[in-house]
Amino acid sequence: MDKVKVEAPVRATEDPEKVGEAVLNVFPELEIEVEDDAVRGTGDSGSLRNLQEALEKKRIRLTARNILKKHLRDNSTWFYINKQAALMNRVNVLEESISALGDILVEIESDDIMALIDWLAPDVSVPEDVAD
Repeated sequence: MDKVKVEAPVRATEDPEKVGEAVLNVFPELEIEVEDDAVRGTGDSGSLRNLQEALEKKRIRLTARNILKKHLRDNSTWFYINKQAALMNRVNVLEESISALGDILVEIESDDIMALIDWLAPDVSVPEDVAD
């Protein structure tokens, strides 16, 4: 079973609804809760579809794959997405939180985590016709 958890801090200078909007821009199928201090969401692998398309469109699948594999632990992995970029409908995948306002933490658990990583961010360093 696949599980996706997302959490984004809400700083005192931020509107919680805007942070919620940033999360939903990247994960429109996620069920979220907007609170004063954070926006939290949960879903399944289907909630990653929009992210998968954005990684392909921006041609950053290999970067994302490297981060996902670096943070791989048993049946889970994690990464960050820049919150300000997400508010502007852009996806910037980060290895660690770098923004003073905090970034969106994404945690993924799966019984077959490598298959999920292969789907979300396939290895495009070797063309498929050459790999076969």
